[in-house]
Amino acid sequence: MPDVFVRGQATLPFVYDGGAPGSAVPGLTSIGLGADVTSSPKMKFSTTGNAVILNFSGIPGTLSFNLKWIAGTGNTASRFPGDFTLQQSADGVTYTTVQLYNNTTGTALATGSIVTEPFTNLLTTSRFLKWVYTTRTNGNIYLGAINLAQGYTSFLTVSSNTISGFTYVATNGPSVEKSVTIGGNSLADNIVVTPPADYEISTGTGPAFVATNPITLTQSGGSVSATSIYTRLKQGLAAGNYNENISVASLNANTSLIACSGTVIPNPSITLIDITDPALATVKGTPVSQTLNVSGVNLNVDLGLAITGVDASLFSLSQYTVTQTGGNVPNTFVTITYLPTSVGNNTATLTMSSTGAMAVVRTLNGTAAVTTDVNVPAASLIVTAVDGSVLFNATAGESVEIFNSIGQKLVKQLAVEGQNTIPLTAHGVLLVKVGSRIGKVIL
Repeated sequence: MPDVFVRGQATLPFVYDGGAPGSAVPGLTSIGLGADVTSSPKMKFSTTGNAVILNFSGIPGTLSFNLKWIAGTGNTASRFPGDFTLQQSADGVTYTTVQLYNNTTGTALATGSIVTEPFTNLLTTSRFLKWVYTTRTNGNIYLGAINLAQGYTSFLTVSSNTISGFTYVATNGPSVEKSVTIGGNSLADNIVVTPPADYEISTGTGPAFVATNPITLTQSGGSVSATSIYTRLKQGLAAGNYNENISVASLNANTSLIACSGTVIPNPSITLIDITDPALATVKGTPVSQTLNVSGVNLNVDLGLAITGVDASLFSLSQYTVTQTGGNVPNTFVTITYLPTSVGNNTATLTMSSTGAMAVVRTLNGTAAVTTDVNVPAASLIVTAVDGSVLFNATAGESVEIFNSIGQKLVKQLAVEGQNTIPLTAHGVLLVKVGSRIGKVIL
């Protein structure tokens, strides 16, 4: 047998915090409740089958209420051990469970504690709510502060509430477009789609994309058919992450938010500490080398190095690729070697590049002389820099001279046997000459 209601329907919003309603509260019926208590929650469920039923008109919104369980004498359970159920129904005949409270499911009801239960997922077709003591093991349940809000009467449809993958490199943009479809039914007014500060929206795509704020989708007969809305991350934004929401709203409808996530990637850049074009001088058939210090940040791919030009075959590099890790290339020394096959001057072009970064280009200048007893090129010297000092190995009494990048002599002294450590306050590219050997270092 269905429950019988003789007191009409409650209108929404509905608020009640009294005891057993008797005949005074339209739409609210109690079945077999015990005597009311004096403070909220007042309605007492004292035995199996006790129930309170709310019959209402309109679409339900958020429901909240207070529950309290008072354990019987001697009960030491940490939470309510019976079964107390909140149910919903479209017709008052067939009910489905919204929440079951017992010693394993639902919010824990500790004896004497009042808990407030909110629910936002009631079915739009529901017109009945029932609180019922399904199984009584021990103690009494108390109900009060029932609050049922008016639900939404207009309905929006959004194909996705999340869009990701908007990206571009700083100083470029906008990002590629992505789309969602938006519509609605039972509408009381038009749908308004509003973009956040750093995104643009349009009903057109590609060349037809026209940033519009807001976009209004006009309802006809209470409906808006599914419409594609295109969105993109604005151009000219600073590097960083942009997580913002597109708002979709209409009168008497629940506002929908479309979460957009995008990233503007910092500009990739390549740095070459040596700012001059390398000049290498030797004699025909004898190689000479020079080092460059390269680095990079925010790179998308590894740093590539290439030598081109008519005389490119006379120059070589110690490596032609420098691997980036996490977009970065730490200071890396690359050695250029010049090996002329004839007397004269030679040039080539050194290009350092990585996709998206401005390439760094240097002209390699080689000079080859005729081999004689007096122009044998100086041998190379291995020099390192540590904590503001230059380090090299030498023979006692060898002449030591150190020059800066513009040719100024900074140091002139005699070497000691073995490792020599010379502190310097100067920074930049330094040329170290020890006897007939020459080396280059960056301090």
